[in-house]
Amino acid sequence: MGLAVLFWIVPAILDSAEQRGDGLQRSGYALPAEPDEFDRREVDAYYDWRNNMFFRVFKMASQESKPDFMTARRTYKVSINQYGYEVAITFAHPLFYWVDLDGNGEFEPGKGEMWIDVEEDGANGNERLYDPMTPGEGPRGPVPMPPAPSGKRLQSM
Repeated sequence: MGLAVLFWIVPAILDSAEQRGDGLQRSGYALPAEPDEFDRREVDAYYDWRNNMFFRVFKMASQESKPDFMTARRTYKVSINQYGYEVAITFAHPLFYWVDLDGNGEFEPGKGEMWIDVEEDGANGNERLYDPMTPGEGPRGPVPMPPAPSGKRLQSM
């Protein structure tokens, strides 16, 4: 009987705690699936050349709400098309996900609203919370080292 109670009550508690009123998942649960390209919930998309990432911003709750979901993909190549628009060729799945959990319209990594998907295989549960200010959260890939002093002195002119 104890096992039957466990199978009936625990899933009901988890289901009620998992969903927020706006349909987004709470921290520690599955992220919402990223909408397809040209989905009406996408309110902005842009390429940021400073970090070589392509960002997509969404209003998942409703069109009257503030943006509440964002993704960022690494890019292979960016060029300008014949009409003068930037065209970004990106990886298939996002590297970063943001969900505005407190509904204030801002994406705040320090409040558990940012996830990283190191495998870049889509939102499937292997994402982990990411805080860029946490010690030990180093950048991915090699870090360029400053040049070593050569021993020669530069002459001023």
